[in-house]
Amino acid sequence: MTRPRTAGTGEDAHGDGGRARRQGSLRADGAAAVKLKRRAVTGPDPAPPASWPERALGATVHACLALVLLTPLVWAPETFHPFAVGKAAWSRSLVAVAFAAWAVLAARSPRWRPPPSALLAALALGLAAEALSAVFGASLQRSLWSTYTRMEGLVGTAHWAAYALVLTAAVRSARGWERLLVAHLGTGLAVALIAVARWHAPEAQPFGLLPEGRFPRIAGTTANPTFLGAYLSATALLAAGFLVRAFCPAAAGTGRPGRRRKGAGTARADGDAWPGRLFPATVLVAALAGLALTGSMGAFAGLCAGAGTAGALYAWLGRTRRSRRSGLGAVAAIALVAVALAGALALRAGPEGAPPGPAFDSVLLERITSTERVGNTLGGRLRNWEAGVRAFAERPLLGWGPGNHFVASGRHRETPEGRVRIRDHAHNVTLETAVTGGLAGLAAHVLLWGLLAATVLRLAHGPSPRDRALAVFAGAALAGWFVQSQTLFHSPESRLQTTLLLAFLAAAAARDGHGRIPPAVPDALRRAAGRASGPLRAACAALAVALGAASLAANAAIVTANAAIWRAETEGPFLDWMERSMRAFPPLANGPRIILFNNVAANWPTVSAHHPALADRLVAWTAAEARAALATEPESWVLHHALARMHAAMAATRPEHRAAAERHHERSLALAPRLDPMEAPLGAPVRR
Repeated sequence: MTRPRTAGTGEDAHGDGGRARRQGSLRADGAAAVKLKRRAVTGPDPAPPASWPERALGATVHACLALVLLTPLVWAPETFHPFAVGKAAWSRSLVAVAFAAWAVLAARSPRWRPPPSALLAALALGLAAEALSAVFGASLQRSLWSTYTRMEGLVGTAHWAAYALVLTAAVRSARGWERLLVAHLGTGLAVALIAVARWHAPEAQPFGLLPEGRFPRIAGTTANPTFLGAYLSATALLAAGFLVRAFCPAAAGTGRPGRRRKGAGTARADGDAWPGRLFPATVLVAALAGLALTGSMGAFAGLCAGAGTAGALYAWLGRTRRSRRSGLGAVAAIALVAVALAGALALRAGPEGAPPGPAFDSVLLERITSTERVGNTLGGRLRNWEAGVRAFAERPLLGWGPGNHFVASGRHRETPEGRVRIRDHAHNVTLETAVTGGLAGLAAHVLLWGLLAATVLRLAHGPSPRDRALAVFAGAALAGWFVQSQTLFHSPESRLQTTLLLAFLAAAAARDGHGRIPPAVPDALRRAAGRASGPLRAACAALAVALGAASLAANAAIVTANAAIWRAETEGPFLDWMERSMRAFPPLANGPRIILFNNVAANWPTVSAHHPALADRLVAWTAAEARAALATEPESWVLHHALARMHAAMAATRPEHRAAAERHHERSLALAPRLDPMEAPLGAPVRR
């Protein structure tokens, strides 16, 4: 007979089943409490194991992100611009693969999506402002693709922005970032050792020298001493950060068993004994040695500014008396160096017009204490900056478009060295951003650097001294580049470093108290959005894969086209290879076209006298190429200069070209009034 149930309780009258259920409920509540307590200590439960396609794509993403760090060591020997083209093709191809693979992962799993980040948002705003100025600028094609010599433009900026995005999304832990930054220091060590070896073997190839005075300036794997100096300056500061970090205490229990000293309340992390400190110390010494061989005054100023920034942050925010004193000591030491250099400059200043004799065996010391070197460098920069300010006043809102600074400044530039000394950059990133991007680009630039400064200050207040050390010196490296960028412009090396450090700071700012990046949105909202946006995410992933494939195809075509210029110059036949170069990648064809126009001008007397059929072919071919070139860059005074000289040479034997020569001459003077193309010698004929 079934006993009646107690009213209102739903329990058995006997109570045995109710007690069992109550005990089970208590056990479940206890297990839940233990689970919550464990989660409070260890953080959220780990994500479920990934499937093998996700593991394969994730490994691809991380491998590509790491291989990009080798960019400073890359060059393409059988191309006409081996360093610029080689580095761009290498880095862009890897970023394209990483971006495509990451987009597929992000569409499938929330764990691969980037966290909310003000830095990434500011980077996106800068890219949007650059795109807007490109549309309304002097030449959309130049803004998109730049030149073989520089390999910049909106396409390059987009690749570096994608690199920052994927880095922030894919490298989730502090340990992962530590490994990535150590790999970056390893590349920096290799670059520095190559520079030192180049100094001791000046005849070695392919890394170049820039002769100056008694000593050459080492360019190493960057083809420009100032690029190398900028890279090694930031490398030295980051290595100093790892060295300081190795001496910082870590939380108890983070080190290996047996590492804790007796009576100590803290422990040191793995690798912080002298072997762990040896690597950053070696990188620091090698980077400083390589920087000294570059003779770069801007890199030296950036190094001092970065070290001063780190010292000031420790003097202001240091948690211990020792750290504050060390910071004050660093600031005082840099101030003494500045005073000593000013005194050396004053002592070496000779009579008016008499350059001082050599005083040091170091190219860097010789340059930074020579009034002649400092005056010549600053004089050229000041003329560039004056022309840039006037060009900005002409188009203040949206600017002239990325890559078009030479067009803008040519209208106002005057240089005693003549046409060949005209620079295609302002040698001031802030001013060039204003000239090419207008107020919109300048506002995005200022916003990004302001947010970087705020992020560094926030992370410098963090609880862990080891994390604070890396954040402070990452900020110091960026501060050093900011100072140097006021007299320089971006190279692949500086783009890589600034993007890497920006992504590191963005990831560190987004990391929670357990050292991991939390989900970008709450779980419930993420599930709802996932159900609603599945097709949209799939479409975005497909678009990312298509963009990655297009980038790979473009990079291959760029290398092929630039290699054709190299073959034209070294092997021949010159005209055939030049034509292949123009057809291989039309967006950058204006580079080989200008080479063609200049060579026709130099060789026209011989060609017209001895090869009339070839002369007729050249007349028709150059006319077609001139129309195509001017359709994409109508305001390029460089193009009009080349065409004016070519038609002037042709007019010597074919008078019908005189009108074209005069037309291009007048147009070139309208675009660059103080730069007469006819005052520059054509040079001796070149045998082809």
